[in-house]
Amino acid sequence: MKEKITIPFYNDLLFKYFISDNDDKESMYLLKTVIESVTPLRCQALYVMNSELIPSRYKEKKAILNVRVQTDEGEFVNIEVQSTGMFESLHKRFQYYVFKNIATQVHRGDDYRKIKPVYMIILFNDEDRRHHELVRKYSNCDEKQDDSGSLYFMYYVFLKEINRIIKEKGKENLNDIEEISYLIEKGNQCDRINMTKVGRIMKRKYDQFMEDMNLREEAWAYEKAEFDKQIHYADGLAKGLAEGLTEGETKKSKSQAIKFYQKKYPESDIQWLEDLTEYQYDQIFKKLIEDASLEEIKKIIGD
Repeated sequence: MKEKITIPFYNDLLFKYFISDNDDKESMYLLKTVIESVTPLRCQALYVMNSELIPSRYKEKKAILNVRVQTDEGEFVNIEVQSTGMFESLHKRFQYYVFKNIATQVHRGDDYRKIKPVYMIILFNDEDRRHHELVRKYSNCDEKQDDSGSLYFMYYVFLKEINRIIKEKGKENLNDIEEISYLIEKGNQCDRINMTKVGRIMKRKYDQFMEDMNLREEAWAYEKAEFDKQIHYADGLAKGLAEGLTEGETKKSKSQAIKFYQKKYPESDIQWLEDLTEYQYDQIFKKLIEDASLEEIKKIIGD
């Protein structure tokens, strides 16, 4: 049976496809739901200012795949999807984006009272390692913690916190933002995807996306690039710990091959990947990077 490649819902290109079509009622419903679930904004109308999907440029993704929205009241909302990264570094970068969006609203001689607040939503596929909260908010507050005069509001949604929340309260008691976080974190394999309007829309749009070969391959190219960065980082941390040790090298090769295989084929059995040589694991990983077929990959072990 031919295994299906899956793309996670927190993939930048896929998520932008979900929410950026101004002419599609379902896209606008998803966008409105995300904004109103995370922020206090209540939007009568929304307009995505950069709705185009530009293929073959995933390396420049942060200039292309963020979603910039303006509400009917004039507020600006930026939505970013972040699959990996160090929070401290990311937070500085996203603050820069927010302040830049504030600064570009006015020019010398303009009335500064016309500046509209900028809201940023970051869907971050990680845990909140400091406070263990699903949503963490940043804004400019006075000494009494009043942020009513703030020009920026940043909301980090730590998607992996949903696993802790479900253990505590169960799947049947999730609120709107928890339900959305669960859908995005689990993706097309989510066991509740057909239980809500948001889930059903995401499922339909995901199926449409996967039928477009160019979009699908571009999204997968980004996933491979992100995986390569993670491996490079992990290798740097582990350097010297298993250097020269055959057993250690085999374990590292096995771990890389299995993790990437599960990312590409999440529903597939991995029993056949046990007890192989370091060379076989390296060859399997190489074939996965090259998008070889499953049949070709299994030939490495003589299947």
